[in-house]
Amino acid sequence: MALDRDRWGRDGYLVIDDFVAPGELERLRTAYDQILEREVVALGDRMLGGVTRQVMLPAKAHEAFAHTETQKRALALARALFDTPDVFPIFDMLIDKPPGHPHDTPWHQDAAYGKRPFTPPGQRMSLESMQFWVALDDADPENGCMHFVPGLHTRPLLPHQVASGDPEDEARLLGITDPDAHLPQEHRVACPVRAGGCTVHSYGTPHYTPPNRSASRRRRAWIFNVSTARGVRTMLGKDDASPAGEPG
Repeated sequence: MALDRDRWGRDGYLVIDDFVAPGELERLRTAYDQILEREVVALGDRMLGGVTRQVMLPAKAHEAFAHTETQKRALALARALFDTPDVFPIFDMLIDKPPGHPHDTPWHQDAAYGKRPFTPPGQRMSLESMQFWVALDDADPENGCMHFVPGLHTRPLLPHQVASGDPEDEARLLGITDPDAHLPQEHRVACPVRAGGCTVHSYGTPHYTPPNRSASRRRRAWIFNVSTARGVRTMLGKDDASPAGEPG
C-alpha cells in the first residue's frame, strides 16, 4: 500500500483502493447485516440526527468488527503518517444509506463534535486524529460516496450548527454554517471508491455524503477513528482526555 505523505499533508485526505484485508469483506458485510436486521443486538443502534441509521461501537456487539486485519492496516498507516507508535482506536460505527435514502450528511468537520452542542469556531485542529471510511459496497455520487474539500485541515475550525436532532444528544447531526460561503463549489471533490476500498481524512477536513439516489444499490459504510493521546486532547480541548473516551 503506497503512502502518499505529500498529498496527506496538502489535502488532508486519501483514497485507498483494496484496503480491506483479503477474506474480510464478506465477513464484514454479513456482520453489518446481522446488526441492521437486529439478529445481533447492538446497544449503540440509533438514528443520527433523527434521519440516518447509525450504529455506534459495532465492535462491542460483533466479533467480526472487533479483531480485523483491516484495522491493523489502518493503525500501521496512521503510525506512519503521524510518525509515532502512539496511535490507538477511539471508536467505530456503521452508517447505513439504503436505496432511496433521501437524506444527506451535511458538510462538517469531525473536530466540531468535540463539545456539545458543537465546538466553537476558531479552535486549532488536531492533526493526529483521523477517520477511516470503509466502503462495504461500491460508493459513488449517486449512492452516497464521500466528498471532501482539501487543504482546510490545518486552518481554524469553521462555524457549525445543529443540522437536526437534539442539540444535547450524542446523536445530533452537525453541519457547517453557510457551507456555500465557506466551501467554494470548485474546491469540492467527490471520491468514488469500490467495495473494500476506503477514504481517510483528518478531523479538520470538511466532508459530506449525499443521499442515496439509487433505486437498487446499497451504501454500507464501516467507519472507525484512530488518534494519538495528544490528538484526542486537542480535539476535546482538554488536558485530561482519556484515550478510551468517545468524542462527542
